[in-house]
Amino acid sequence: MPISDRVPLVRMHAIVKRFPGVIALDKVDFELLPGEIHMLLGENGAGKSTLIKVLSGAYLADSGSISIVGKEVDLRSPHESISRGLRSIYQEINLVREIDIARNIFLGAEPILNRSFGIVDKRSLYAKADEYLRRFHIDLDPHELVMNLSVTQQKMVEIARALVSDVRVLILDEPTDVLEDRSRQDLFTLIKSLKADGVGFIYISHRYAEAHQLGDRVTILRDGKNAGTWEIKDISLDRMISLMIGKDVERQYESLPEPASEEALRVQDLRRGRILNGISLSVRKGEIVSVTGLMGAGKTELGRAIAGADRIDGGEVFVQGQKVIAKSPAQAIRHGIAYLSEDRKQLGLILPHSIRNNYALPSLRRLTRAGFIRHRLLDKEANDSMRVLSIKAPDMNTLAGQLSGGNQQKVVIAKWLGCESKVVIFDEPTRGIDINGRREVYRIITGLLSRGVGVLLLTSDYEEALEMGHRVIVLHRGRVAKEFTRGAATEEDILKVAVGAPADSAQSKS
Repeated sequence: MPISDRVPLVRMHAIVKRFPGVIALDKVDFELLPGEIHMLLGENGAGKSTLIKVLSGAYLADSGSISIVGKEVDLRSPHESISRGLRSIYQEINLVREIDIARNIFLGAEPILNRSFGIVDKRSLYAKADEYLRRFHIDLDPHELVMNLSVTQQKMVEIARALVSDVRVLILDEPTDVLEDRSRQDLFTLIKSLKADGVGFIYISHRYAEAHQLGDRVTILRDGKNAGTWEIKDISLDRMISLMIGKDVERQYESLPEPASEEALRVQDLRRGRILNGISLSVRKGEIVSVTGLMGAGKTELGRAIAGADRIDGGEVFVQGQKVIAKSPAQAIRHGIAYLSEDRKQLGLILPHSIRNNYALPSLRRLTRAGFIRHRLLDKEANDSMRVLSIKAPDMNTLAGQLSGGNQQKVVIAKWLGCESKVVIFDEPTRGIDINGRREVYRIITGLLSRGVGVLLLTSDYEEALEMGHRVIVLHRGRVAKEFTRGAATEEDILKVAVGAPADSAQSKS
């Protein structure tokens, strides 16, 4: 039944949510209209994810009211929210890792062959799953187990899953954070199509330019409070950012010093299965080399292979001229290689442990003397890291699992920066981090250069690759397709190479 445009799909009034030591939401108002894309922006810890978790039934508000299509409701569980036509895609991946893609997409909505016996129509299940994957140009077998997928691939599966059932409201928390450009544009096209059918979108993003690409209105949260709601056409990007951070916008990217001539890292003919097909590259001391490409091009697999997380079939790795035999991350760390995984939830942190304990893990040798932990030194370093990276938490004993996604990412960065490494591999280091956090991360990365550290920056953000790299290497199907010198390429040039076409307009170095 069509919904009157005069009746909001969602109205949240004076929502309050408290956690130990923190008021996450302080009397927040929010409204969503039919066929509207309402951007919800703010820094990490501003309350965005908490607000949508209240709306989705994952959290129960301490006070306030919620109305769906004019009727006040009591959303006490995700099932209650879903039954009213609300679907959520959170920043953190929420899939069942032990089952395949098709069963994840249709979990709870499987096509039934025989209703009396509950027999699933497997042929239809896998055919429909394949159809949804193709809509996003996802080249994956629907029979593949989710545990074997990269974070980017898992995110695409989540998006496909949210669209299986009819939705009235679609809540998207950082939906493009792990997507490369083509998949992002496919998602935008689908959102606009659903918008025309009256579906309302609550859209959270740290890619602030998306507000003007997609949004109708924007609500900005700061420190758990509503800083205001505007029509997109009435507010500039700089004004949005200044409202979020409480001050004028500063320069985001750091200036890069000239690297040394000596090598920090050299990779020769690295091969692994069909995903790494003879990759060779080098990184000098004090140099940042950005590696980018489409989903499945081999960025993450390259980092994991160098760091000893995945066994290689062939090739060699050298750190400052010394050959590295790293069959495990522990061995790679001893050779001076640090790897910051893109998957902070599964591989980057121990969520039930504190910020302090997570920080200490890779640096235990340095932080111990005669077998005893130097607690005073550890406390100082953990506290200093929280201050430098602006990790929002009551104190260093806060559990990592209680932090927002962006703050979890900062803890991952903090713990690896505590190691005295010769080579640091950053895999999507600013994913899910707000503009202030990004600037802090970039400053810390460039700070490593003065110590002669070589940095390999694996990123799907083409602007980040261009602005932060002395050189940019583009991968295509597990091979180095092209190398660009600094200032010699545009985002369009990178995309052309990434999809397999030549970037004739750019100057490059092979």
